[in-house]
Amino acid sequence: MLLKTILQSQSFIRGSLFEETKGKLLIRSKDRTQLQQDVEKYFTKQKIRFTQRKKPTELDVTGSEQILIFKPLKAKGTGGLKFEDQLVGDINNWFAGNDVSDLKHKDTMELLVKKLRLKQDSRFIAEKVGAANVKRPPTITATKLTVTNNDRGKVADVNILGLNNKILHHLSLKFSQSFYIYNATVIDYFKHSNPAVRKMINEFFGFDGMRMAQAFGKEYAANTKKPNYAAVTRRLEDVIKQALGPDIVLVTKVKDGLNFVDDVKGMGHKISARGLNANSYGYAEKGVRKYNFIKFDANINGHLYEVNFQFRGTTATDVGPRYLRINLKVK
Repeated sequence: MLLKTILQSQSFIRGSLFEETKGKLLIRSKDRTQLQQDVEKYFTKQKIRFTQRKKPTELDVTGSEQILIFKPLKAKGTGGLKFEDQLVGDINNWFAGNDVSDLKHKDTMELLVKKLRLKQDSRFIAEKVGAANVKRPPTITATKLTVTNNDRGKVADVNILGLNNKILHHLSLKFSQSFYIYNATVIDYFKHSNPAVRKMINEFFGFDGMRMAQAFGKEYAANTKKPNYAAVTRRLEDVIKQALGPDIVLVTKVKDGLNFVDDVKGMGHKISARGLNANSYGYAEKGVRKYNFIKFDANINGHLYEVNFQFRGTTATDVGPRYLRINLKVK
């Protein structure tokens, strides 16, 4: 049986490319999944027997010495696009039927495919969420910081959609050893006209209210008690958990060969901080730094990070702990 001759006579093959190697017949098309369905339907109608091999895109056809293999058209290079664009291209090329070895971020994709059990189906798609820059302001009490507007998908950079455009996964992407996971305005708490509010916010994070005044001015002063570092640690762990977001796939590429892919359901991040004490705190000093920080180590979803809660401005004219920014650095 000459598979190529039989298939070339069919209209649904138009636009496809054939490649023959020893014992194999490859057909490349724009929509690999649809082409395979059309071929299998044709074989069934013509009573040509076939069986699917271990790899679902390969068929053994009775009477033919060639293995029939379905492939997408070869992926174009991604050039100088950023990691986000490159990974979206890699995911879509995987759905189209490309092998992992053909993709730009092979190591990242190998983990992602395994963790999410991604099927090669050209009806699936990955798409960028876009620069939504969703604001998630905090509300803070003596024992709880709540990240508001923190519903499913709010921190996503990329969505993976299945049949009928149903969102299957929200992906948050990082391409660096060090990156920020949260940015929020907090100065209204630290500079509140009510001393009780200033005391509350400083004690929540474990700051010394008098040193806060020395750093930024008397309007930031608070009469604070000695911190209970175990309680503060639990509060900071909870803030990290919320900052990472619910129902999210965290994709972190530190460098080639070092990737983390964590599929977290609900708010089920596993956070374990350690070593928080008085030496973890830094205060603004003239000629040294313009901001406060809390620095400690934490195991986050099985990976070790140095965590840095920064209380700072973002411009040269900003004064005081205007923003809370949380930075993670892979150790």
